[in-house]
Amino acid sequence: MKILMVLTSHDQLGDTGRKTGFWLEEFAAPYYVFKDAGVELTLASPKGGQPPLDPVSDLPENQTPAMTRFKKDQAAQNALANTVKLADQKAEEFDTVFYPGGHGPMWDLAESPVSITLLESFYNSGKPIALVCHSPGVLRHVTYQGAPLVKGKHVTGFTNGEEEQVQLTKVVPFLVENELLGLGAIFEKKANWQPFVITDGRLITGQNPASSTSAAQALLKLMTASEAESTVNAVQIEQKSYEMPPRDGISIAHFLTVTNIERSARYYEKVFGARILSLGDGNAPGYLQLANIWIILNVGGGPTQDKPTVTLSVPDPDRISSFLNFRVADIRACYKLWESRGAEFITEPIRKYGELRCYIRDPDGYLIEVGQSTDLQYG
Repeated sequence: MKILMVLTSHDQLGDTGRKTGFWLEEFAAPYYVFKDAGVELTLASPKGGQPPLDPVSDLPENQTPAMTRFKKDQAAQNALANTVKLADQKAEEFDTVFYPGGHGPMWDLAESPVSITLLESFYNSGKPIALVCHSPGVLRHVTYQGAPLVKGKHVTGFTNGEEEQVQLTKVVPFLVENELLGLGAIFEKKANWQPFVITDGRLITGQNPASSTSAAQALLKLMTASEAESTVNAVQIEQKSYEMPPRDGISIAHFLTVTNIERSARYYEKVFGARILSLGDGNAPGYLQLANIWIILNVGGGPTQDKPTVTLSVPDPDRISSFLNFRVADIRACYKLWESRGAEFITEPIRKYGELRCYIRDPDGYLIEVGQSTDLQYG
């Protein structure tokens, strides 16, 4: 998995003369969540190189285990000191993107055409995006299908109350909470400084620095689910030839536990014209091809390692839980032909539920339904 982490290059806290930048916890905590999960990380910023650190984030009262770990990790420090330029990064080269916060992103990333385009590219291509603390404000100009991306979505971010508590409501270019509400988002929040993360579809947002770990974990969870779905969707169902065993896709076979493989195989060959592919060799099952399906014939037996509580045996002819179902174009012609070949029908074709239907029992008592739908309309 490849994740792009985008940090700010802005270091001026408005007109205060004070420094700002990225918030260290919001970088360090997700960084190690991702690294410990084996993720391939790329760190980027608008200017490249060392992104500015908000000095307040590194005060003694703000230290966290992830920050302590970072300060002992020379490789991580080197990676941070050498971020690549954001303009050189393409969404198609990564699986997802994560934006740490700090006040810096409100000035540069929020107004950056490069960042806006990148976020839209990730989202439009079906990839998740995650932003924490002030960085959800970076979405202020990001659109999806002609409307603000956050419109109608459940989001969170640094709250008005938290901004008031750090006494910067008059310094920042906008308030994250007000901005997202103004764009039509459904803004949710917890008490100040409490961890809170929202996942709405492919959009993940975290409220504050304490939400950094949870936001990264939520992104990994979403990516894992997405990869699993992609794996399932990558399984080809249809195939050109429906071989057995299949060279691609899947083939469906009906498994019958029988008393005698050859006897049953010859029955399906004689009555229905099945093609015998194999009669087995004592331990192996027999294989038949019939119309568009395969039938596997096996003498069954007691529990095995892969099904330790299951015994395979021929059925009770009068207690059926499943059966073969043959849909035919002309039931009377099939009835006449198959009866002449030795098929034992329970009744002649009978009209039921808008179709003609009758049943055959094979030598082991398996039920075979033969039906012709007479009232079905194809639209």
